[in-house]
Amino acid sequence: MNKNELVTSVNQNITKLDSIVFDLLEKLMNITIETNEKFNLTAIKEEDKFRELMIYDSLLPLRYFDLDGKSVLDVGTGAGFPGLPLAISTRGNITLLDSTNKKIGHICSIIDEFGLKNAKAICARAEEYGRSNREQFDYVIARAVAPLNILAELCLPMVKVGGFFIAMKGSNGQEELDEANKAIEKLGGKVIAIHNDELPISKEARITIEIKKIKETNKKYPRDYKEIKVKPL
Repeated sequence: MNKNELVTSVNQNITKLDSIVFDLLEKLMNITIETNEKFNLTAIKEEDKFRELMIYDSLLPLRYFDLDGKSVLDVGTGAGFPGLPLAISTRGNITLLDSTNKKIGHICSIIDEFGLKNAKAICARAEEYGRSNREQFDYVIARAVAPLNILAELCLPMVKVGGFFIAMKGSNGQEELDEANKAIEKLGGKVIAIHNDELPISKEARITIEIKKIKETNKKYPRDYKEIKVKPL
């Protein structure tokens, strides 16, 4: 996917963005690929693949959700995706969370260089951050972090009642959801919609699972990650 194909695909399939935004997204790609040579940020190193699998993919939630003016948490952001593209493309207040210092340091440098006043990056484990930030966010988004039955316990405690947990998944999304339904209900969530998409060039399937927080999460969640992983809800 070249830049023109990215512009056309996003504007036709997701949302209308102006040329300045696309220039910043291109700059984000270049900096990320360059930094990747110094320390590992992402396995996607080719520009054509990066535009589709990192930029376009990160923007898919904007097809379904208006993040402007909303508090948004990106859990397990890694190199800053989807959080940085969403911060560049919206007026949402984006918090990017990851437990790796080097990655958060890289994200902070991007935020400073781009002047993204609507974004901040925090180095912490999701379960620990969740205990002190319960019901704080309108949207909590996770992209390719962990199986959904684990992600639900990490993410739903931080969603406001009436807010949404958005799980960005690949072709196995429905299978993960089948295994996670009980956990989602137990944590105060309700599946509202399952959005199916296809990446424009590779034709890879993408499933965006929309989960609404309908009641407060019991304060005993989230548990320690080791316990969550060994014994998912």
